Amino acid sequence: MKKTKQQEPEITVPEPPEHLSERSRELWITLAPTEARSLERRTLFLSALEALDTADAARHIVQAEGLTSTTASTGVVHLNPAVKVEREARAQFVRIWDMLGLRHNSRIDRSTW
Repeated sequence: MKKTKQQEPEITVPEPPEHLSERSRELWITLAPTEARSLERRTLFLSALEALDTADAARHIVQAEGLTSTTASTGVVHLNPAVKVEREARAQFVRIWDMLGLRHNSRIDRSTW
């Protein structure tokens, strides 16, 4: 009796979530169909993109407000709290990206980053 190849069910990846930034939506569209096919990987992939968006938002705050602020009453210089948020969110993104086994991919136009 001849063995026949069993076809794998076609897995469709949903459209990118609306709350993602344009850059994260582009990453979803480009990478999710091949790199986040299972629910588990898709959940991690989404978490990574959300962390990336958080880091980017914090970066915009730092650019607008500066790295430090000075207390009016005492003159003490404080690090902008958004610096810590950005650092932690980028680290989270990198950890998850690494967990998913994702590396630099020349298919992605990094000029928009």
